Amino acid sequence: MKHYLVIGGTGMLQAAVLGWNQEGHEVTVVARTEEKLRRLSESAAHPELLRTIQADYHQLENFQKQLETIPKPDIIVSWIHRSGNNAIQALCNLYGELVKRVALFHIKGSSAYNPRQNYTPRYTGTIQYHEVILGFQLNESTSRWLTNEEIANGVREAVKLQQHRYIVGIVEPWSSRPKS
Repeated sequence: MKHYLVIGGTGMLQAAVLGWNQEGHEVTVVARTEEKLRRLSESAAHPELLRTIQADYHQLENFQKQLETIPKPDIIVSWIHRSGNNAIQALCNLYGELVKRVALFHIKGSSAYNPRQNYTPRYTGTIQYHEVILGFQLNESTSRWLTNEEIANGVREAVKLQQHRYIVGIVEPWSSRPKS
């Protein structure tokens, strides 16, 4: 049994959270909305293995205090928007001090495929850093953003494969990405 820490696990990552829970893993989910956390708990196959914490990563001090209250994770899956880069750095600082290694899967939007728009936090050797870039899908004549199910399945696959960079969907040709 592994302990997963999922930041932002009540939306597009909910199916991934519920999948790990169904497999019997301990999962801690940090999200901003108490109602979404409650609904997630009600959907869990093993609610005794699911811990929920209401915290906003934009309120960094409280976010860090909440993280300090949980058991140390084996795997961190973090969907933190660019506006929260200081929170992803705080994760690296907190868990980089551990003796035990931790795998950090930093979920990023499609623009992170462009090196000029990609943010990578500083991390120590105890953190195995992985980035998961969310792309899009091409249909015959159009493109579309990924569905929540495609994202959750892609993130689960990224965790399973443990590659340094994993792209869910496609990111090229960039000119074909959806416009809205």
